[in-house]
Amino acid sequence: MSLTPVEFRLLKTLAAAPGRIYSRDQLMDKLYEDRRVVLDRTVDTHVKNVRRKLARIAPEEDIIRSIYGVGYKLELPWP
Repeated sequence: MSLTPVEFRLLKTLAAAPGRIYSRDQLMDKLYEDRRVVLDRTVDTHVKNVRRKLARIAPEEDIIRSIYGVGYKLELPWP
């Protein structure tokens, strides 16, 4: 599985604090350090792409969870 630099930063951010919920704005700050102007829905696209790539490795696991109205979190299936 290969990730783009932005996808890698997304997964790294979520994995650094499993269970922590990040808003789209918080993730955009982590993903785009150069402060470029992007739509908040861009984060959704990156999450979708990372989920698709992770599904190739572990199709039975859905580790990136959407928290309605809040953002995203990484939920590890093992302790």
